[in-house]
Amino acid sequence: MSQALVSMKSVYSVTEGQGRPILVLHGWGMNQAAWQPIRAQLTQHAQVTWVDLPGHGQSEAQTLGTLEQLVQVLEPLVQTNTCIIGWSLGGLVAQALAYALPDKVARLLLIGSTPCFVQKPTWPYALAPEILEQFATNLETHYEATVKRFFALQFMGTRHHPADLNQLRDAILQYPARLPALHQGLELLRSVDFSTRRLPVPSRWILGRLDKLVPIQVAEVLEQQGYEVMVLPHASHVPFVTHTSEFWAAVEPFIYD
Repeated sequence: MSQALVSMKSVYSVTEGQGRPILVLHGWGMNQAAWQPIRAQLTQHAQVTWVDLPGHGQSEAQTLGTLEQLVQVLEPLVQTNTCIIGWSLGGLVAQALAYALPDKVARLLLIGSTPCFVQKPTWPYALAPEILEQFATNLETHYEATVKRFFALQFMGTRHHPADLNQLRDAILQYPARLPALHQGLELLRSVDFSTRRLPVPSRWILGRLDKLVPIQVAEVLEQQGYEVMVLPHASHVPFVTHTSEFWAAVEPFIYD
């Protein structure tokens, strides 16, 4: 297995394995440590690049920036025929990369993500904007508690071993996201809306029926729009952690095809 470390001006990444290029993007407040439960499986037959988004993990930048700036920063990591895996906020970024680089992005695997995270008149299948506003307010006074609360929210409704989740949480928080990046991430979740656009590349959406952040009604709407959607009935927002076997069965044929 080959391995290479890349440190750019505003993004830190690790590349492992050989084969089809896969770019993996984590969610809000997280970093590449979140992928540990599936890391070995994913790198068996592919060249996988794990990214810490700007302002997260071991990336050097102090701010996440706008969506356009994120696309510009990540573009050098997108090779021809790349499959992008995006989870939660990372799914929004993956969609933006597909729109910007349709000749390079071969397909998208979108986990616990949606075209639009916050309710709009034309997109009611989302979080109330007050929820994100409360997170933003709490970050200023209770930073660590707010991040830990968000981490717990992602697993709500699922059965899991507390010790395993605490170990994963501690691994992620070893390199905590910077406060400016967290605020900018919330702004992206609040403002980005791809619900009226059609992705230009093949896409598979993996959703958990128990997800508290992405309402399950999104699955029906996406299917009506012609997308391929797979719903894991007992999973929440982080199916690759809590239901690894079911998740892997749903994604392996898609990413290696």
